[in-house]
Amino acid sequence: MVVRKHIFHFVNWVSRHFFNNRLNYAHIQAFIYNNSFKKFFNLLHVHWDMWRGNSVTTSRPYIFVLEVTNICNLKCPFCLTGKGISGGRDVRHMNFEEAKKIIDAVGDYVYFLQVYTWGEPLLNKDLVKIIEYGKQKNIFVMLSTNATAMTPAYNERLINSDIDYIMVAIDGGSDATYEKYRVGGNYTKVLSNVKNILEQKKQKNIERPFIEWQFIVFRHNEHEAKNTEKMAYEIGINKFTPLPAYVEDPEWAATDSEYRTEFANPERLRNCDRPWSHLNVRADGGVASCCYTFFKKDDFGELSKNTFNEIWNNDKFQASRRLITQQKRGQELEQSDLLCRDCIKTGVRPSFIETPTSTQRTQEDIARNKVIPITQIN
Repeated sequence: MVVRKHIFHFVNWVSRHFFNNRLNYAHIQAFIYNNSFKKFFNLLHVHWDMWRGNSVTTSRPYIFVLEVTNICNLKCPFCLTGKGISGGRDVRHMNFEEAKKIIDAVGDYVYFLQVYTWGEPLLNKDLVKIIEYGKQKNIFVMLSTNATAMTPAYNERLINSDIDYIMVAIDGGSDATYEKYRVGGNYTKVLSNVKNILEQKKQKNIERPFIEWQFIVFRHNEHEAKNTEKMAYEIGINKFTPLPAYVEDPEWAATDSEYRTEFANPERLRNCDRPWSHLNVRADGGVASCCYTFFKKDDFGELSKNTFNEIWNNDKFQASRRLITQQKRGQELEQSDLLCRDCIKTGVRPSFIETPTSTQRTQEDIARNKVIPITQIN
């Protein structure tokens, strides 16, 4: 357990310092276990196009972010869904037939299927069918859940679906700290649900699904991170990840530098490859530029109106790729209404919404870093 703990500390450190927290252990597993000649050739093609700065590409995304629902049962204060914001979208679950159609369009090239974004996936009754279909396509499937809807029967269905990776989001080591952010959740119940799936794995003597505990570190729970990590490994968690909180209110940010990130969610997009490598589809069929965007008006396409092939090289995807290439080459950015341009100029994640308590701090950071402020959406 000690060796595993130190290995994952190293993985977390590398991901945070060199990949802006974008390299997940699951990505490594997907490349190892779900590869094929076609997928590997496409991956090389993606990075060739990206290196060349090609705005039109015949390659396909190898990471697929599929939002199976934009509904959640919690009210987390820094989550747009938790705030009750719809972003101009229909609030709904994606059904199996809709998901199947999209998976069929890109499944031969995809290593990694992430079945969550801005909602709680376990609320979608078709989730297990979607996971099973992804596995039939030799895709590594990852799920992130707040674990509130888990039951012994549901846990058994998840295990039998052959899902590869489950991330449980539990931000605390006690009722008081957990429930301060996960509003509407119950720490004791959630922990019991997680222990149940771990026990079922043990009884079946199986390695998968790999279970990761993600602990978002705030000021109010940072004192519990170390002891919670110790407890997590003792109950059988495969990997514990303390994640710096991306918050709009600096009073929530951790004080320990190990658990603190720069304010206002800097993304530092010099390494962004998403318009070439990622496909992000929302529960309403909208194709988003990346997993950080939220509002319907910023989508790059609509799968109910166009096919994947028609969307993948449309004007918006081409403009996004040009902007990122211009940024990497130190060129002046072309004028564009795309949110990508603001994201590149400011380093502020598109889902960040300014609050009165964050305004002064944001302006201080802008002055220090000499960045142009993003237009905030109220």
